[in-house]
Amino acid sequence: MDQLTEYGNFGLEDLDDCVVDDTSNGRFEVSRRMFEDPELFELEMEHIFGKTWVYLGHESQVANPHDYQTSRIGQQPVLITRDEQGKIHAFLNSCPHRGAELVGERRGNKKTMMCAFHGWVFSSDGRCLDVNEADAGGYPDQFINQNHDLLALARVEVYGGFIFGSLNPDVDDLKTHLGGAAKIIDMLADQSEEGMELLKGGIRYTSRSNWKLQLENIDGYHFFPTHLSYIGLIQRRMDKGGDDDVKAIDARQMEEAPGGNYDFGNGHMMDWVYMPNGDERPLAFQRDRIEKEFGEPGARWMIDHVRNLMLYPNVLLMDQSSSTVRMVHPISVDETLVEVYCIAPKGEPAEARLRRVRQFEDFLGPAGLATPDDQALFEKCQRGLKGQKRGWLQGYARGMERLTPGPDEAAREVDIQPVVSGGDINDETLIHGSYRQWLQLMREGLEAV
Repeated sequence: MDQLTEYGNFGLEDLDDCVVDDTSNGRFEVSRRMFEDPELFELEMEHIFGKTWVYLGHESQVANPHDYQTSRIGQQPVLITRDEQGKIHAFLNSCPHRGAELVGERRGNKKTMMCAFHGWVFSSDGRCLDVNEADAGGYPDQFINQNHDLLALARVEVYGGFIFGSLNPDVDDLKTHLGGAAKIIDMLADQSEEGMELLKGGIRYTSRSNWKLQLENIDGYHFFPTHLSYIGLIQRRMDKGGDDDVKAIDARQMEEAPGGNYDFGNGHMMDWVYMPNGDERPLAFQRDRIEKEFGEPGARWMIDHVRNLMLYPNVLLMDQSSSTVRMVHPISVDETLVEVYCIAPKGEPAEARLRRVRQFEDFLGPAGLATPDDQALFEKCQRGLKGQKRGWLQGYARGMERLTPGPDEAAREVDIQPVVSGGDINDETLIHGSYRQWLQLMREGLEAV
């Protein structure tokens, strides 16, 4: 089959035309078809987003009884709520009557929610409280005896304040699914004894590119070619001196700084690098407390190590220039909705909060010096995928000779347990794990059909 033009009728046998995983012979390649085939995209929604854990939101977004927040699992609308007793729920955001979206606002607080179509009313724990004109509607007994409650997701769990849901009742428990990545979530969640919070003013934008391209954004290899304007700005700030409320990370030193990358299994991956100007980071305002609670190595990892964690398939937790949560929502084979939030320790010093927000705006905001660069390149990739009669991408070989099984010395220092360690933040090999998980979930799904 011509991988570039003859799309459609995708079957189990076609998986071998998507990923070549032969690292022992120096080859790991991905087919362009994975980013271009509309039928393959629909299968991803069913066998990946429909079968594994998906990040939905943070508990700070539904902090109070009757708070709600809308989210998505793939293309399916989801409603997160906190009921009167404080329990978190997640439902399909769809009225059981005619399927209308129950809640259209992004977030709010309502003790009851009424469907705008026919007036059915639901509580914050998903119970149907009123079928409009139920007594006068002439409904048959069969209808009256039906369950009219909102459809709850098969599984909902919270780890470190992060809410995950799954449509699959047989999925492994969340802690098992996260594996060694849970330790990295702890490094974020433990930054305050009061917990973390997503700050108001989240960013939403669409990218005319495939959702999987967003997951590759954590590699350090692209940083210097893509973000030259940002690096130049840092240089001018450093040369100028004086007052600077941004205090950006000195990325000029990234090439020489110690770093690496980890594959945690199940598609989760992370890269990291030590930055010598860690005292300019917001968490450094609490260094004494952090060192006392977690020890010097733990504090160094939490404050002085830039970390980019990708939890497959849809969220990036990036503790770098500020600290951010980036959600990835597939819309179609060549369009993706992205949500970005700044996350912060509750109760942090006012000066630290100001610096955190300024760094977020400076680097990761919609008018910042990183996000527009990255999205422009993803869209160039998507357009370029159409432009060559060439099946395989040669994009995942850098660092293959540096891979080692299990934790490296830096990981053992704080009991991080990766499946595989890589020796450089610029290595592309950390991306292998996400495509292995893609292949496994797709194979399991197609074999079950």
